[in-house]
Amino acid sequence: MAATTKTKSANNLLTDREREIIREAATAAFAAGLVQSVTRSDDAYKDTERRLYNLPVLQAKIEHDKDKLVELQTHGSPVRSKSVVRFNTSGSRISADDKIDALIQDITAKIAANEYEIETVEKALSIIEKDPYYEIIPCLYFDGMKPEDICGDVIACDRSTVFRQRARLVQRVAVFLYGVDT
Repeated sequence: MAATTKTKSANNLLTDREREIIREAATAAFAAGLVQSVTRSDDAYKDTERRLYNLPVLQAKIEHDKDKLVELQTHGSPVRSKSVVRFNTSGSRISADDKIDALIQDITAKIAANEYEIETVEKALSIIEKDPYYEIIPCLYFDGMKPEDICGDVIACDRSTVFRQRARLVQRVAVFLYGVDT
């Protein structure tokens, strides 16, 4: 009863104008957060490059997770030292089968999310695959080639053309991935 009295008295201490100021400040903070969360063109370009660089690693990760999933499904959880004790925060006991089922669900969800990412990036790349300078993208981002090597070995052009065409192609992929505001 005393706590509700204090709460009521604290609420009565605020005037209508003070409540309005707090509401306006909260609304302004929320709007500022929304503005910051919108991807700017520089961020979309950098994010696109990050996604391109990570594509081969993500493909390897999926294969690794699929192997781990098969291992869990066929052999169960790896045997752990009996000296390691696990406690649940809720205090309830979870059976070994329930733990394995949870691990399987977690790994399956990660595989699905990673496959979706790969599918999305590959679909974005299909937009530019007929471009005469398309080979710049896999050479730079997947094969780790240097621009100097690309301009001599892959495409007959100078180094500045590789940089310029890469920027143009990545920008087109970014538009597919992030929309028109990139």
